[in-house]
Amino acid sequence: MFSYIKMIFLIFCYPMVLAGLAVSYYFLSHYGLENYRQILGNPNIYGVLWLIALLYALFFKHVYKLDSDKVDWWATFKSSFGHLAMMLVTIVIACAIYYVADDSWGAKIDRYARNQKAQDTLPAESVR
Repeated sequence: MFSYIKMIFLIFCYPMVLAGLAVSYYFLSHYGLENYRQILGNPNIYGVLWLIALLYALFFKHVYKLDSDKVDWWATFKSSFGHLAMMLVTIVIACAIYYVADDSWGAKIDRYARNQKAQDTLPAESVR
């Protein structure tokens, strides 16, 4: 049991997860969940997020050459894409959790159910 708690704590202490949580909080607080798709459809956002991941890799997560103390800059550059993927996964999961935990999710389900009921009760002539 303790190892699971420790693992969850270590995941939340990972800087790219914290950056993803901060970015998702910014998206949700400034733009709302309705504009979430439009924001992630903008390629400039990915450039900014990759720049954050690249700076993190260059300053804090150097990849060293095997049996040496020299930095392998190409491997460090490629590792930035893994950091970017971790940040994007965190953003998507955080926004999904917010969507599920949002107070109005019950109202969304009611609206969907009412819409389905209205479609089921349409007369047969209007379906054509």
